[in-house]
Amino acid sequence: MIRTVFYSATVICSLVPIASATDDLAASAHAILKTHCFECHGDDRLRGGLALNVREDALVGGDSGEAAFVPGDSTTSLILEKIRSADPDERMPAKSEPLSQEEIALLVEWVDAGAPFTNEPGATPQSSDHWAFTPPVKPGLPTGGSNNPIDAFIQGQQKDQGLTPAPEADRYSLVRRAYLELIGKPPSPQAVKKFVRDSGPDAYNRLVDELLASPHYGERQARRWLEAARYADTNGYDKDIHRSIRPDRDWVI
Repeated sequence: MIRTVFYSATVICSLVPIASATDDLAASAHAILKTHCFECHGDDRLRGGLALNVREDALVGGDSGEAAFVPGDSTTSLILEKIRSADPDERMPAKSEPLSQEEIALLVEWVDAGAPFTNEPGATPQSSDHWAFTPPVKPGLPTGGSNNPIDAFIQGQQKDQGLTPAPEADRYSLVRRAYLELIGKPPSPQAVKKFVRDSGPDAYNRLVDELLASPHYGERQARRWLEAARYADTNGYDKDIHRSIRPDRDWVI
């Protein structure tokens, strides 16, 4: 179906979660460790030679040589054993009140989930499981009746959510949407009649190619970037002196 060719980036990106539950869990666990543990086991001080702010260091352990935690197994993780200890000389953190049951439960869940680290201060990118440091993998196309890859992914999401595609737009709506999206202005009556009367199977593709070749397409797309860059023909300060910036505008277009 061709109606989804011009789905905005926002719509497409909304189909893919930006932050997963794992990211949220890692961030929450990091906050607990930062509040209660990094004072003695962070960059500034490594009591017992143990660093908890870098995943690889925590897995190596401190002077004892025992890992602070075993990813995926909270029952054998040293950090949880120390946190749960009833002996005040053994219990961690040593310099503050014991962790709450809610905080302990979250750390248990975090360790059982593999103890992922976030890319926050105190966690190095090399040790992070943050999505930004995970190499992208090209997914296969969902199975379906569409020849358009974008439609295939959208229909896959709709199917998972029990939704069905809307009926295909009529040709008057299609030509109007294409014009507004690509060049930012509605089609003329003559352009509408030309498209509606074109019965060729590739009529829509030819319409899109024609609009992409139009100078107005460059103007439409460049406008957003130029606004973000605060384009102006004057410097905007003091005496607001004129400056010749149009060559840059024309280059962007």
